Order: sequence, then structure tokens, then C-alpha cells
Amino acid sequence: MRSLFEISKSGLRAAERSLSVTANNIVNADTPGYSRQRVDKAPVGMQMDNYHAGLGVNITSVSRLRNEMNDVLLNEKEQDMGFLQGKSKVFEQLEASTASDSGGDLDLRIGQLFDSFSELASDPQDISVRNNLLSEAQQLTNKMGDMSRNIDRTSELVRDSAGQTVDSINGLLEDINSLNSSIKLAQAKDNPDNASLDMRVKKLSDLSKLVDFDSQVTDTGAVEVRIGGIQVLDENQAYKIQSDINDVNKTYGLKLENGTGIDASGGKLGAQIEMYSQDIPDLKTRLDNVASTIVDEFNAVHSGGYGLEDATSRNFFDPTKKTAAGLAVNPALIDNPQHIAASSVAGEAGNGDIATQLADLRNQDIIGDGGSTNRRLVDYAVDLISEPGSRISELNSKIQARDSEIQMLKTQQEREAGVNIDEELSHMIEYQNAYQGAARVMSAAQQMLDTLISIV
Repeated sequence: MRSLFEISKSGLRAAERSLSVTANNIVNADTPGYSRQRVDKAPVGMQMDNYHAGLGVNITSVSRLRNEMNDVLLNEKEQDMGFLQGKSKVFEQLEASTASDSGGDLDLRIGQLFDSFSELASDPQDISVRNNLLSEAQQLTNKMGDMSRNIDRTSELVRDSAGQTVDSINGLLEDINSLNSSIKLAQAKDNPDNASLDMRVKKLSDLSKLVDFDSQVTDTGAVEVRIGGIQVLDENQAYKIQSDINDVNKTYGLKLENGTGIDASGGKLGAQIEMYSQDIPDLKTRLDNVASTIVDEFNAVHSGGYGLEDATSRNFFDPTKKTAAGLAVNPALIDNPQHIAASSVAGEAGNGDIATQLADLRNQDIIGDGGSTNRRLVDYAVDLISEPGSRISELNSKIQARDSEIQMLKTQQEREAGVNIDEELSHMIEYQNAYQGAARVMSAAQQMLDTLISIV
């Protein structure tokens, strides 16, 4: 008789726990990162003298259904996606700094300056032509100055954003460390904390979007994290990451509080560091190369000519300012446009040879990037302002491919870890019937006991 009560009692417990887990699955069906759970059961029995007696059912554990290998692969793809999206976002900002819809791009400004010298060659004595030439030259210097300042501003924004990303990484590491403590304590009691395990998966996924890392689960259930091979989270502690920035050399390093350097790559932070340290400085260098070439090439020709008033040789651009930010027309020409050299011979007002030579620079290969084949100045400028747009197009193609891979992995994980409401409702009916069945066994046992007592 006692065995009947034990069997029915264990059945009631198992059905009640199964119903509770199923209800939890249903209410968390749309919770991001939640993994469906199942109650694992095992039969209980004992060996008697002549037979084996069943004593009901035991709940062995509550399993969390999830493919951990899929999570690892998904994190790797998310790291790459975060890197690609991070770079694309910055290149979009750079595109707005280098190109416009107003028709005043760098290549157009350079072309209009050449056009103005052609007009001067045709009519070197016309003051209005000279004033127009100065206006075009100053619009060019203003354009290059604006571009340089916008690029610098983008660099500052990327640097500050990288600092915020580092703070986010530190926050996630602290959160994972707290979850580690709960998970270790639960595992030590042989009662897994599935809610904390799901939350840790979510935090690691968030971390993967920010930086490339390696993780490993220890025997205690805690996860250890390494960035660039350096441990930033162990079983017991999260180590704070600090930024190490050199604004002069445009370097962005990371280190722990003990001074250990970290080489971070991948994710949003890896993209920000690469943009700040490499891509943006490269673009700025190319823009300064345009300015330096303009100063050197135009001054070399202009200084060999003469204006309308005297035989003094003058530079067209200030030779001390050979960067895009500082590019400036010689103040002596601005004060007196008649000093613009159009003639190759002093005193010949109608001689436009120098102006012609300056206009002819348009078709000469005068600029290159350190050892590469020289090109025309306008072509180089077109490539310069087109660079961000070209990189965006390239990155977007990779983003689309990576997104397809991520969606495929998420679909695979959803098949295993996702909650199917119809399936859970069918399980609920099953467990309700099991509960009712166990209750009837107990009721029958009670009736039998009452009958036996009444007979006695």
C-alpha cells in the first residue's frame, strides 16, 4: 500500500514540475536569448526477494536545450559583422566630408582653377578675370580646409566612440562575471541555473558585436574570456580595460590596469581602432598630398613669371602652408591682383605664357602616392573623394553575405532552443493528464486503505 502512495506522489511531483517548466517556456516564447527547457525523469525501483518493484519516477534535472557549438560559430560571425558595420558607419561619415550634392567637390574646384588660368592666358590684362581667378583659388583653399577639418572631426568622434565601446566591454565583462558566480554556485549544488546560463549567452553575444574574443567554460561552469590572447575575465574576476591614446601619432591602444597591453581586433571596437589609426590618417595624408602638390607645382611655374606692375617674382600659394588645413593664396596677390604672374617676360602685359603653363598642369601627371605611378591632379582628387563610397559598397557586399550566414545560424539555433507554442501546449495537455492519472492512483490507494481499515 505504501508503494502506491509513493508512486502516485512521485507522479504528482513530476507532472507538476513538468507543467511548471512548460508554462515557463510558453511565457518566454518571445524572450530574446531564452532556451526552452525540458524535465528529465528516471524510473525508481527496488529489488525484492523474488521480483523488482517499481516505486515511481524521479526528476533528475531540468535540461536546457541549446547547441553551444552553434553559439560559438554565431559569435564569430557577429564579431565579423560588428567590424564590417563599424567601418561602414565611419566611411559614411567620411563620404559626407569629402563629397557633396552641391556641385562643389574637390575635383570641380581644381578644374575651375585650371579654367580660370586658361581665361587669364587669353586675356592677361583683364582685372575681372584676375579677380575671378583669386575667387576660384580661395574657394579651393576653403574647400580643402573644410574637408580637412571634417576629417579631423570624424577622427575625434571615432576616438570618443571607441572609448564608449571600451566602457561597454568593461560593463559586459562585469555582468558576465556576476553571472559566473551564480552559475558556479548552482552547479556546485548540482542544480543548473538555466536562466543565468541563457543570460550569459546573451551577454557573450553582445560582447561579440564589440570585440573579437576567445571563451572557454571551466569545470566549475564559469566562462573565461581572452581578448587578443590576454585574459580579461577568469573564474573569479573581470579585469578592467583602459584606453591608451596618442592623438599626435594617431594610435589607439588598450591595456589592463597592470599595464599589460591588449591587441584588440574584430567587432565594433576593432573597426574603430583601425579607422582611427589607419584609414582616416591615410585619407588625411592623401588630402595633404593634394595640397602639397598644388603648392609646389603652381609655385614652381608662377614664381618664374611676372605680373602687370613690376618684375618681382612671387609664389601663387603661401609656400609655408602645404597642408589642406593651411593651404592659402599668397596675401600679396589678394591685396593686388595685378601681381598675379601671367607673363613670361617682365613688362609684356599681353603675354600669357605663364598662365598657359599653369593651365596646362591640368593634363600633366604630377601627383602620386609614394612610389606609385603619378596621375593627373583632377583624377587623383576624384579617386580621393570616391574612396569612402567605394569602401562602403565593398563593405555592404560583405555585410549582406555575413548577414545571410548569421540568419542561417540563428534559424538552426531556433530549431533547437526556440519555443514552439503548439508543441508546448500539447506537452501541457500530456502533463495535465499525467497529473490527473497520478491523482486517481492516490485516490484509489486511499479508498483501498479506508476499506482495509474498516475491515480490520
